[in-house]
Amino acid sequence: MWGGDELMDNDKTMDFKQLYDKTESSVKLEFLYSVLSKNEGLRNQFMEYSKPVEVIRKSKDNLKEAGKLIADARLKLEKELETLDFDNMDWRQYVPRHTGYIEDYEAYEHFAEDNLDEIFGGWKHDILILVNDGQLAQAVCNCLGMYDACLAAEIKGAENIFDDLTETLLQDHEEMMREVMGTISTAVISVDQAFKSVEAVLDHYLKVYPGMKNYLRYFEPLFISLVENSETAVRILEKLTIAGIDDSLVPRLAVKLASFDDDPLIWREKAEEFIDADLEVAKQLLDHYWLNDPECFRLEGKRLFRLHSHELCDFFRERLYPMFDAEFFKEVLWFQTLRDRKPDQYEELREYLDEVEKQKFIDEITWDEVFRVKVLEMEKRYDEILRLVQKEVRHTWHFPEMITPILNVFPAEVFELIKIKTGYTIENEKGRSSYRRISTWLQLALQIEGKEDDARHLIHELYNRKPALPALKDEMKKAGVVE
Repeated sequence: MWGGDELMDNDKTMDFKQLYDKTESSVKLEFLYSVLSKNEGLRNQFMEYSKPVEVIRKSKDNLKEAGKLIADARLKLEKELETLDFDNMDWRQYVPRHTGYIEDYEAYEHFAEDNLDEIFGGWKHDILILVNDGQLAQAVCNCLGMYDACLAAEIKGAENIFDDLTETLLQDHEEMMREVMGTISTAVISVDQAFKSVEAVLDHYLKVYPGMKNYLRYFEPLFISLVENSETAVRILEKLTIAGIDDSLVPRLAVKLASFDDDPLIWREKAEEFIDADLEVAKQLLDHYWLNDPECFRLEGKRLFRLHSHELCDFFRERLYPMFDAEFFKEVLWFQTLRDRKPDQYEELREYLDEVEKQKFIDEITWDEVFRVKVLEMEKRYDEILRLVQKEVRHTWHFPEMITPILNVFPAEVFELIKIKTGYTIENEKGRSSYRRISTWLQLALQIEGKEDDARHLIHELYNRKPALPALKDEMKKAGVVE
């Protein structure tokens, strides 16, 4: 169920909790004071976390309203972005990403991205400082203003570099948000700061983006990262209810909030409500079923896997085993093997297939001739490999991989295929890459038992052909087929 690292982390957490419970209060306080004295960020988090309720209430009068903070951030970032001019770049500041030749369009794109990275990097730095200082609500307001600016900003010349400037800016914003949430996960956040942050997002949504589902889903991971205790969960739930925001707009958050209810059935019912709406919720619920209701895991798992095979394949591979449900196990392994095209996966799968099923699996490999050959080789169906190579000989880019398994099974036929492939390539392709491939095929020809003399004769003909091909001769020497 769980990975080894997670088990180790859980063990460490238990060891810490046991030690902490046994430690005298005076020692705890002394250690806490020492840590806070040496770390300004933690000290500021502690001061924010420890504010009494009356101070928190009064502080509202001393802070700018969230809407003003968001508007200020938007205007500031929008101005910074619009001072860029991609039609007139200062190339004196350009630092190539690698040596050697760079296409003009790549240089323009890289330089433009570097300019954007510099701007977003500055904002990220300041926002992370706010988070570490316990000023999460202000940090979140800056993030919201940045989002608005990404939607509104226009940059001269951007249309000549990026397919969609807005999408590019939002990708930078999303990358920044991941780092912000990573920092939040290591910070100590007060209930008040967590609630103010969520409230800022919801109020801005209702004011500026009402009905825009993607907006709430975009910030949903932030919501979830802030819900660490039941007090925060209750306050956020009340805010959602008062604001009239339906759970379906934030299904993962709704399930997270339900997890703080004293009745575990509340969480299960909420997760079941959204099992088809969100795959992350589905995975959480399936894990619950796996531990507590195997039959539900089997039934719901099969249904969901058939709907979302790509997304859930690895999830089920980590949990299923043949003794639990042989057919379900085989169905998942079948899909994974076709997807990944790894021989070791087929080696495992073939143990659960009869001959009819093996043929059906092979028939489904229509887009990867190399993998098809590997499967046929494992089944010792060499005649089918030969027919496949004969059919694809002139056009395949994987000639060596296709003929190697049958090199000495059908020596005469394979040698003839090498002659056909070589002759066709000589007549229709030029250049060292083609001659290098020909030399590889000649190396294989020399390995065919009983055909060594024929191979040397073919090599002699190619080396001395008229008109001469100096590059082919050179590649043949490099490959060691001539001295």
